[in-house]
Amino acid sequence: MYPILARYGPFFLYSFTVVLSIGIAAALGLAAYRARRLKVDAAWLDTFLAGLAAALISGRVGFVWLEWTYFQVRPYQILQIWRGGLTYHGALVGGLLGMWVWCAWRKRPFLWDADLLAPSLVLLNAFGWLACWLDGCGYGRIAPVGSILAANLPDNLGIYDWRYQTQLLGVGLSLLTFILILVRARRGQTFTIALLAVSVGRIGVDWLRGNTAVLIHTIRLDLLLDTALAILSLILLQYSQMQRTKSSIVKHQSKIK
Repeated sequence: MYPILARYGPFFLYSFTVVLSIGIAAALGLAAYRARRLKVDAAWLDTFLAGLAAALISGRVGFVWLEWTYFQVRPYQILQIWRGGLTYHGALVGGLLGMWVWCAWRKRPFLWDADLLAPSLVLLNAFGWLACWLDGCGYGRIAPVGSILAANLPDNLGIYDWRYQTQLLGVGLSLLTFILILVRARRGQTFTIALLAVSVGRIGVDWLRGNTAVLIHTIRLDLLLDTALAILSLILLQYSQMQRTKSSIVKHQSKIK
């Protein structure tokens, strides 16, 4: 598509880096707005930065692992993250783990900050799909000519064919999820609902993807991971609902006494 936006002598301006940077700035701005509106103390910013740093590192590690054949002969490019190359699942798991470790160290409830940052993470996911559309990664598999969600698009080698528009579909589903959790999600459940909605949306997109992936018994690893995250979200949502119900019962009994 448009992997390089501009060139300045020997320096290149990569679309993936530009779009992802704009996404991070937008996510940070949204989190700051929500923190001010919900009257959350400023310590959320440390959680955000800890998660962001962990996400960039783990997302890059995951990408290098998946593309080790390429990086094995080009080890000098491993740290060149500005050229693009992050895995969604590596960044997500690493980012959440980084947030959890930071919150545990600072003795801060993890779900408070996770709820606050959930809309920002969904928005960042939309920017990630947009970055992939410009860079040509995460492309769709070949579709029957005339299919509704397809167009004449290239793969990562620049070979055009009638392919599903997985990247733009990912952007659209992410934005729908973003609107959903802002309008309907309740405090205490925003993070789990966001994770569930994003994971379900990605499951649908995974079936249409054509880029190479690790296979587990002919099933894409990213599809298995998104399914696992969706199931985990359902478990967390059910647990949250049980805790909320238990708390309501205790309050009701205390009023009776």
